[in-house]
Amino acid sequence: MEKIEISQEIQFFINKLNKTKMVAYKEFRYNKKHKGYEFFNKFDKLKLGVQLCDFINTDFKSLENAREFIDKYSIIAISGLSNTNIYTYYDENEYEEMVKSVVEKVASKLEKYKKAFIEDIKYIYNLNDLEELHDLSPAQRLYILRNSKKTSAVLKLYDSKDLKLDFNNFGVFASFSIIKEDDAQEIAKYADSSKASPYCFRCNDIIQSFVIELLELANTDNIEIKKCKNCGKYFVPDNRIDEIYCSNIYENGKTCKEVGHFRTQQRLMKEDDDLRIYRNVYQKLLLRTRRNPDNTQYEKEFQQFKEKNVELKEKINNGELTQEEYMEWLNKQ
Repeated sequence: MEKIEISQEIQFFINKLNKTKMVAYKEFRYNKKHKGYEFFNKFDKLKLGVQLCDFINTDFKSLENAREFIDKYSIIAISGLSNTNIYTYYDENEYEEMVKSVVEKVASKLEKYKKAFIEDIKYIYNLNDLEELHDLSPAQRLYILRNSKKTSAVLKLYDSKDLKLDFNNFGVFASFSIIKEDDAQEIAKYADSSKASPYCFRCNDIIQSFVIELLELANTDNIEIKKCKNCGKYFVPDNRIDEIYCSNIYENGKTCKEVGHFRTQQRLMKEDDDLRIYRNVYQKLLLRTRRNPDNTQYEKEFQQFKEKNVELKEKINNGELTQEEYMEWLNKQ
């Protein structure tokens, strides 16, 4: 089957009025008849922030995790960053090798962008609960990132001068042969409109779209990016802006929304129990020291205990020690 190089361009239609992003791109599907992968035009309608969250939740250093993102949004979503030519047809082995090659080329770059987006998102939505940001809106925090000494981590990596966006109207967007009538009409009604809010743009670099998407999110009311209190993944609430659990499947077919509250209560109870044990050990050593003021060894052991406790807590925070290992040490004191 003849192979022809295809455009890796992705087109987006942003509508802040209904908080959606429509995406038109090329994806590869397996064709049993030809026993290979062929490209098709695809069209998705997503809630603003969903694709960005999927991006920052993906571990691109893991081929398996990267494939989940690719299977959902196509290899075209990241191939533009790899300077890899993409063709209309691949046999099974060729397709797998192409995907693997693209992921290996862009993994480090994508991980850097991920880290930068997460840093900006934490600041814009105050996910670290900083007191000085409580009275500011996401739009105001974004303004601070872009116009003060607190520079945007994303723009440090991705200078705004590199944003080569080709803005266009519905006529160009329609070249993707959209067949969903309702969505096509929704876009068409804004063609040649004087309304400034909805607009289309196209680019070969999906990071550009995330820069635009984060800007739009920060400037749109009643929609935010959250970090799930159960699994730790980033998400856009389905309904209420104060939701703290995502809708991702967590275990046994149940979502974080379904199991999150129960697991959080269990964790808090466990943390309370662990804290009780620490306090008991602390009080035991403190009382022993006070009751034996002349025993310098007791005082020395008490100080060593406090210093060791700080050291081990730091290791837990850095992922170098588990809570279970810490408790095992604590119970030996």
